[in-house]
Amino acid sequence: MEINEKDLKLIIESVLNKLESDKSDKKILDSSLNKPSSSQDGIFQEVNAAVDAAEAAHIELVKLTLEKRKEIIRSVRKIIMSNLEEISKLAVEETTFGRVVDKIEKNRLAALKTPGIEDLEPTAYSDDNGMTLMERAAYGVIGSIIPSTNPTSTVINNGISMIAGGNSVVFNPHPMAKKSSCFTVSLINQAIVKAGGPSNVLCAIANPISRAITLA
Repeated sequence: MEINEKDLKLIIESVLNKLESDKSDKKILDSSLNKPSSSQDGIFQEVNAAVDAAEAAHIELVKLTLEKRKEIIRSVRKIIMSNLEEISKLAVEETTFGRVVDKIEKNRLAALKTPGIEDLEPTAYSDDNGMTLMERAAYGVIGSIIPSTNPTSTVINNGISMIAGGNSVVFNPHPMAKKSSCFTVSLINQAIVKAGGPSNVLCAIANPISRAITLA
């Protein structure tokens, strides 16, 4: 089939318009991805922004004493216990997995029984070669994947463990559990800040699309 000059111009114009539209959409997307949703709640659109925030939080967290970490963990346990039913219902409604009554017990167990700083106390011993003092150090920023089966209890357990060890964490939630996961992350961050800790010790990806999962 022959294409005349007029049709060719229309095709070229259509392609150019499409390219310009794609560029505009990409700029909007990039702008959205690079913008954190909040400076304190730990929920971000883009992995790199979450990692940067978590790194800054870790630097501040390790400056605190073990006693302050203990105080922060108490605050975290308290806020979770005050919101047990809400986060449990949210997890079941969002994922359609499990029963609310069982989620309540799992979240309660994670909140009350996850170890704090008790395993991190400094120890010292001496022998013929002298004395040795052992103090456990933090790792830094740690990545964690949240499953759809136990999203809220995973955040609670991992979150308390991270705080105790002086670490920060970037969570990548399962897409089916992003709301309940991010809500729990926000709750814990509120408790941390209220107890005198830094913002964004726990960070999460708001929309865990395939690109975010790959980068994480």
